[in-house]
Order: sequence, then structure tokens, then C-alpha cells
Amino acid sequence: MPTRRALGLLALAMPGIARAQSDYPDRAVKVVVPFGPGGAIDILARVMAPHFPALANGQQLLVENRPGAGGTIGVAGVASARPDGYSLLLAEQASGLLAHELYRSLPYDPRTAFTPICFLVDLPEILVVRKDLPARNVAELMAMARAEPGKVSFGTVGVGHIGHLTAELLGSRAGPDTRMLNVVYRSGADMVTAVAKGELDFTCTTLSSASALVQAGAIRWMAVSTPKRIAALPDVPTFSETWPDTTSSLWYGMVGPAGMPPTLVQRLNRICNSILAIPEVRDSLVRQMGAELVGGPPERFAQHLAAELARWTPLLRAQGIKVE
Repeated sequence: MPTRRALGLLALAMPGIARAQSDYPDRAVKVVVPFGPGGAIDILARVMAPHFPALANGQQLLVENRPGAGGTIGVAGVASARPDGYSLLLAEQASGLLAHELYRSLPYDPRTAFTPICFLVDLPEILVVRKDLPARNVAELMAMARAEPGKVSFGTVGVGHIGHLTAELLGSRAGPDTRMLNVVYRSGADMVTAVAKGELDFTCTTLSSASALVQAGAIRWMAVSTPKRIAALPDVPTFSETWPDTTSSLWYGMVGPAGMPPTLVQRLNRICNSILAIPEVRDSLVRQMGAELVGGPPERFAQHLAAELARWTPLLRAQGIKVE
């Protein structure tokens, strides 16, 4: 039972804690991007950062790229940080949610290590193929994979990342004997370039990563992963137009270390939603990334994380997907 002196010290400390939270932030805030510069997640951080000071007492949002080990190095750094709102993470499926299924040993458990702050964007996965691939749609591509197990190749930026999950989901619908070759690249740019060189048959990527090479005629769009066609590519069919009930998306959200005070979570959530509402931000993210801006309260993001965990975990286990 607390002593009278301890209770007195706690009472003295409480106004200081409350004041610190009400003044937040009083210095620069760091957001970790757990991958290198240039990808969709990095674009998102850098589109948001210039608008942060106007909503956050003039304080900067410092973007720190901390790549390595499939994103888990940067994620682990935030997981171990103080939950004071000054170390944040842009999270995604693999390193920020499913890593406990992918890695045999991790310094964090993504199911419990973070505080959801805001669901930021949802991006379609777009299947692109080498320009001379005989298949013209997803059904024909999966027929190739079924006919020659292990020969059809696809690229990813890491085992368990959304492009890998999407390809595995497509293959799982083709039958138990369907096998495709997963080739891992250091970056999305390298992966898409490999398709353009004919080193890969296809990859699942983002609009921003592939559009220049498609426009140059080096690769071609085949399908988008969303339930409906997207405004940025109205002539590109969905997976489900030729392949049964297959959808996926790449999402990004803001999280902090576990144990963040609710007042800080709500403050950051309001800042994130305000940035997403800025027309310049919306136009930039839709144009560059084909993104759907989501926003909403922290609870919405927490519910999405739970649903994604329930969706992808059975596939990872059924396919035996692990980072070796």
C-alpha cells in the first residue's frame, strides 16, 4: 500500500504531467519510416511533415528512414522508446503487424508493442508484368503458374510484405500444386526495374512505383487489387474480374509505443486527421500514390489492425511463410 509520503509526491507530480501533455509538443517529434527513401511510405511521411508545425505548436515532424531486416530494425526502435509522443512510427502490415508470425525471434511483439493513433491511407496493390508476358489477365497468369510449378517468378521487397502476401493469395486460389518463385529485392524500385528487364514475370506494387515504367512501355498494368476499379486507372480491371474473390491493399498508419497517455493519442490523432483534410495533401497522395485517405479515431485503426491480423495469419500459417 502506498505510503503517505509517496502519495504526496504523486500528487505534486500530477500537475506537471498534465501540463506536459497539454503543452505537447514542445520540441520536434520524430517519425520513423522503417524503409529507405523513395517508396510509398516515405512519400507519405514527407507529404505530411511540412504541415505538422502549423498544427503542433510550431514543432517539426522529423522523418527518419531506418531500414533493415525487413523493416523490423526501425520498428523495434520505436517499440522500445518512451511513450511520450516524441517517437512515432509509420506502420504497415509485415514489420508493424505480422512480424511475430514471420520471424522466429523478435525484440518486440507487434500485437502488444504499439498504441494505434491514426489509420492514414489505404493503397491498392497493382499487378504489373513484363511487357512480353503471354498472359493478358490474372486468370491466364495463374494458369501459367499452375501448368509450370516454380517457373513463374514474382518480386517482393521482403518475405511477408504485402506484395508477397498478395501473390501468395492469388496462387492459393489456383490450387494446392501451384508454386511460384519469390525473388526478394532491396527496394520497390529495384523490383519493378527487374520486371522491366524481363528478369521477373510480375510483381504487385504501388501506382507511384510503377507508373513511369508503364508510361515508357517497359512494363504493363494487369490488374488492381481493390474490389472496384480505381479512378487513377479506370481501364485496368480488378483481380476479381477474372479471378475469384481476391482483394488486398497496402495500408499505412501512425502508431506510438505501447502505454501512450490517451490525451497524447487524441492530440496526435487530431493532428493527423487535420493534415489528411488539407486539399494539397489529399491531391498529392491521390495523384502520386492512388491512395484512399482514411483517417478517423484511434479505435478505427485498432479495429482495422485486428481485422488484418485475423485475415493474413491463416495464409501465413497455411503457406508456411517464414523469414529464414
